[in-house]
Amino acid sequence: MVTILILIILGVCILAGYYRGVIYSAVSIGLTLLSFFLALLMIPVIATPVRESKSLYGSLLYYFEGYEFVSKTSVEMIHDPVASVDGDTLSEVVENAALPIPLDRAVERNIRREAYASRGITTIGDYFNQTIVDVVLNIISLLLLFVVIRVLFGFILRMIDYGSRGLPRLKRFDPLFSCGIGFLHGVMLLYIFFLCAPIVLTIVPKLGVHLIDTPLSGFFYRMNPFMWLVPTV
Repeated sequence: MVTILILIILGVCILAGYYRGVIYSAVSIGLTLLSFFLALLMIPVIATPVRESKSLYGSLLYYFEGYEFVSKTSVEMIHDPVASVDGDTLSEVVENAALPIPLDRAVERNIRREAYASRGITTIGDYFNQTIVDVVLNIISLLLLFVVIRVLFGFILRMIDYGSRGLPRLKRFDPLFSCGIGFLHGVMLLYIFFLCAPIVLTIVPKLGVHLIDTPLSGFFYRMNPFMWLVPTV
């Protein structure tokens, strides 16, 4: 089912590129990339007010219960200070937790750097919980901002296109190049869409597995360059 949806999205993007032409398609893919990076920079616009709300942020910390991931190795380790855990033990705990990408590396990185020391957070359990909530919140903020910004840019692009009676087209190879750019645009949009995979895998693991259980969907999840750009704190 997910594979069919991926192929439909790619097909629609290729057709859109074919009908709109190479210049429109190139501008469109550029706006999508610009929207993503603007949304990435603006994550604090949404994430910071949520973190400052003790009730809302506290509910998120309670709901995700990162302590359960530590207990897969040892219940006693939940309250161990991060400063007392050596590298090999930490790697074992993270591996046993089987967290989705990029939560696994984010947790390990934050513990090694003691990233939350300034907040008075010191235990392994709290680091797991805090990191999971922060990364999930950052992803949600990023996706919401991306949609808003991209819709706005899309509206402006269409206004310019209609106002100029259509952007110019290449005299030769326009359909070939525009279809290729449309395909690349579809790949980029799928990469962004699959940023939701870690959230689904964390909240509903059994459902999340179906999201990445095919080679094609697994590719967009595991080989996603945008995953590594999401802030971890």
